[in-house]
Amino acid sequence: MIQWKLMFLLPLALVMACSGADMLEEDAALGGHGRFGLVYVSYDHDWAESGDAVVLTSTAQFVRYSAMDREQVARLLALPLHPDRDLPALDRCQVYDLSVDVVAEETLENEETGSVELLEAGDLNIQTEERTVTLSPRHFPWLLPFISGVVYGEAQSSAVEKVSGVKASAAGGAVGSFTAQVTSPELPRLLQVGAAEPAPLVNVASDEPLAVRWSTAASGGADVTYTELRYTRGKREMALRCRVRDDGAFELPVASLAELSGKVTLEVVRLRRSFFDTAGLDNGELRLAVRDTVTIEL
Repeated sequence: MIQWKLMFLLPLALVMACSGADMLEEDAALGGHGRFGLVYVSYDHDWAESGDAVVLTSTAQFVRYSAMDREQVARLLALPLHPDRDLPALDRCQVYDLSVDVVAEETLENEETGSVELLEAGDLNIQTEERTVTLSPRHFPWLLPFISGVVYGEAQSSAVEKVSGVKASAAGGAVGSFTAQVTSPELPRLLQVGAAEPAPLVNVASDEPLAVRWSTAASGGADVTYTELRYTRGKREMALRCRVRDDGAFELPVASLAELSGKVTLEVVRLRRSFFDTAGLDNGELRLAVRDTVTIEL
């Protein structure tokens, strides 16, 4: 899959054509402020594609924001889900609205609009056992007046033979130099979707729970594991997310499927996190996801 490639440029294009001690009280009144970095790497297998090819995709953002909260910033930039904020409780499912324009409009309507600055860290190297990918900062003509800075996104995802650990490093820039690494979870292979084995397109009934089975991991459930059913409702982009035990089986509730029809995307994901420190950020995170995806028709 290439779903995270340039992960927030297109949503923002559809919306519309602070630092220092003396600002702390103002930021507290208007919203949060902070500096964080997220390097996101994913290994993706899609049953709609030929063979067993796994695609490696890498993106990153280094963010300084003021007079906003971090969840609002994450939605504006369409960042990958945060496992502590964007998933329900274990063994529960919840619908999430992923549309960027709602939060953008709310921010613009705020008389005390904050700011988001995307910081430069120089070239960012993403190293796996097979290859090294270099992400370079690129300026983008922002369509929202309170966002400025550079973006990091791989122009083209790469097929790999093996899922392996990842090492990320950057020379510094405004962020400061850093190195982070994380071992890789095992890729969860879908074994059953409804009553069928996975295929390029699987037909399922919307009037009964959707049984999903996948390969278990030797790590014994130490990673965050979830399923995501992504669909559209009118012009809105929606996701039904279920946080699951990594025991290889879960049923999506029928109540969540009743209103859906047509083709939707279902994926099962294992997520592993590693944290790093650097002088220019309050906190930094390297996040590695491995996912198996199938297209289903209800």
